Amino acid sequence: MKRTVHSITLAVAVCAFATFECFAQTPEEMTTAQTAEHAARKAFAEKAYPEFLTQMIAANAARPNHSRLIYNLATAYVLNAENDKALSLIERLAKMGLAFAVERDPSFKPIADSERFKAAQALFAKNREPIGRSQRAFTADDKTLIAESIAYNPKTQTYYMGSVHQRKIIAIDKNGVATDFSKPAEGLWSVLGMRVDAARGSLWVCTSAFPQMRGFSAEDKGRAGIFKYELATGKLVKKYILPPSEAHALGDLIIDRDGSVFATDSIAPAIYKISAKGDTIEEFLRSNMFSSLQGLAFDNAGANLLVADYSKGIFRVDLSSKEIVQQKPAENITLLGIDGIYQHNGSLIAIQNGVSPNRVMRLSIVRDQIVSQEILEANHPDFDEPTLGVLVNDDLYFIANSQWNNVNEKAELAVDKLRQPVVLRLKLKK
Repeated sequence: MKRTVHSITLAVAVCAFATFECFAQTPEEMTTAQTAEHAARKAFAEKAYPEFLTQMIAANAARPNHSRLIYNLATAYVLNAENDKALSLIERLAKMGLAFAVERDPSFKPIADSERFKAAQALFAKNREPIGRSQRAFTADDKTLIAESIAYNPKTQTYYMGSVHQRKIIAIDKNGVATDFSKPAEGLWSVLGMRVDAARGSLWVCTSAFPQMRGFSAEDKGRAGIFKYELATGKLVKKYILPPSEAHALGDLIIDRDGSVFATDSIAPAIYKISAKGDTIEEFLRSNMFSSLQGLAFDNAGANLLVADYSKGIFRVDLSSKEIVQQKPAENITLLGIDGIYQHNGSLIAIQNGVSPNRVMRLSIVRDQIVSQEILEANHPDFDEPTLGVLVNDDLYFIANSQWNNVNEKAELAVDKLRQPVVLRLKLKK
């Protein structure tokens, strides 16, 4: 999903590569970091470089593993002639698998000729090379969809693709024939996360009103809900609409073994639930720990919900106690900008579109710590903000090119830049 995230860029445009927030353990730490960044920006503008460094150290301490803060802290060290510390941070960013054009940043001129800098620069270049084994599964003919999500019905081998711009769901059968599944009169807004409940014959759909959709009006702003469809007939069974008293953007959902639905809100810091027994949408959990919630996955036992937060990383939510624990990444792992997440054989598969390069990762979690990552796909030629996917046995089928950048908030499409929506198939089995 296209996100609105606030950042502070201190130096030249190169610093804008990492424009997302990550690993802030508490709201207090987040406030501390934001205050320090504001002071750092002021100091940088005034060329008060010792103060710039002091404030960047404070911001980085409050929010470790944040690539923008690491980058700008490296800049501060160079401007204060602490070159070894700057080089260590640049090396760390490169080891995270990220890609920064450090050679274009004049702040790094004092260290640009060092062997360590050149080695890091070479690793950044390597991080821009394609990694992976995905293959095209299929495409959709309609370039104007702005496709966000995909779901799969194993009983009929039918895929469902959700459209942000066209406000509809298309069905693609096992022969590759596409037809409209939803009807305009049903009142869908932008279609986001979807899941098939094959056992109960239902398709559950997150829908939220975005300015990028056709026919958006001011009255639509902040409206969101979940639609339930009958798979066999395509009939809309029920709408679960959140009250308009607060702005919402329901982006993804998941279904538990009993048929209850959990959905995330990227605007309101909440997770919602439609109980299989109650059949109404209710707030399951709200916390100021959350910033921009995205994908969901259950752990192997089904006792915990793992939730991606675009600005903060990954949380574990105990479904019984509702305890929230933020997962701590290892030093060379960044969890910012994660969209869809999927549990597979004890590991977490994450689609990360908020860093450069966009990528799909396999994350290993041990006792609330992300201890390792494996890049499964990066720099694919079809990538243009990959978003959500669906597990089909041991394969991940996912939207490779949502193309959010080709539609503005007046719902105007850059038609000459649009390409067919592409679904990639990534084999996960080692």
